[in-house]
Amino acid sequence: MLPATPEANTRRRCRVVIIKRVDGLKRFIEVIPESGIDLINVFRLIEVGDIVYSRTTREVKKERADGKMDSERVQVVLGVEVESKAIDPLMRRIRFTGRIIYESRELDLLGKYHTVTLYPGVEIRIESKKDFQRLKSFSDAFAGRREKPMRVICVSLDDYEIAAAEFTNGGLNVIYSRHLPQVDKSISWGEAAYDESFDEVIEAIKNRLMEYKDADVAVFGPEVFAQRFMKYLRKKSKMVYERVKAICSTSIGGEAGISELLRSRNVPEFMSELKPFIDAIEAEKFIEAMSKNPERVAIGLDEVLMAWEMGAVEKALVSEGYLWGNMGDERLERLLAAAERGKLDLRILLDGLESSEKISRLGGAVAFLRYPVPLREIRKSVGDQG
Repeated sequence: MLPATPEANTRRRCRVVIIKRVDGLKRFIEVIPESGIDLINVFRLIEVGDIVYSRTTREVKKERADGKMDSERVQVVLGVEVESKAIDPLMRRIRFTGRIIYESRELDLLGKYHTVTLYPGVEIRIESKKDFQRLKSFSDAFAGRREKPMRVICVSLDDYEIAAAEFTNGGLNVIYSRHLPQVDKSISWGEAAYDESFDEVIEAIKNRLMEYKDADVAVFGPEVFAQRFMKYLRKKSKMVYERVKAICSTSIGGEAGISELLRSRNVPEFMSELKPFIDAIEAEKFIEAMSKNPERVAIGLDEVLMAWEMGAVEKALVSEGYLWGNMGDERLERLLAAAERGKLDLRILLDGLESSEKISRLGGAVAFLRYPVPLREIRKSVGDQG
């Protein structure tokens, strides 16, 4: 499996996967993966011979007295002894196939083949008769993640656009975005037209806050517009207003403002601990290091592996998308195994964000080096000799 988190040794708050239960006597753990990175961790954790339990539905047919058949779908927990596993990089799903050895209700399924499909938010029980210590080590690495993950809802606005985005350690989700009506700003800043958009975004935020009681709110944008929104918010929704933890200035609002926020190193401290912001900083640091001295970085999987074998890698960055698409690559597996053993500081950058896209454009895997190494010349020399 991957290191317990992309920042296992330095950023314990970035842990996302939730460990619901650990039972050493019955040799199982119950987990809920919350992100694509969690799925990859679970995929590497589960081995052939392990038993995977998951809730599913089955169609049950019953014969009436008159001979006609009725059918209904019922819920059942199935236990599958894993014989094979597969990863779906397109749908971002993982699958485990094997024979059913347990059913929570009698449906005559024992001995039949079944595939458990896992995606974020689905609870799964993993049982190992032979190597429970492997599961225990995994659960220990995520100790304390039984609570709900940190969540911040950001409102970003100027006089052209307003957007609301939800930040968690699992990524970024835009929950509202709209271009504001262009009105005559000499007439009370077009209050009626703007207020309609404000009402919509406030309602979207309220819905999220009702679902996630511990979420915080932050407001960003050019100061005059951020303050205008806060004034209206105080009048319109006391509940949302009291959950605002920060008001900060950015040069632009809307979705572009959210992108600017991710690139900024001046976000409020409580937000800087969220993984999307950590990823953005890591990517920017790498671009800066690469521009200053190309021999202090490795670009692409071959160079990263070569530098690691030389003992020159200080820290490696891999985009989540690259992981999904290359899980069968033996070179990548060597690096993941090294990270698992604590021999490599490996950071996985969340998919769907600018930071991950930047690393993807550089080959998907890069590394900071402890000292200058002419990797391109070495590779060329090796190639010429071959």
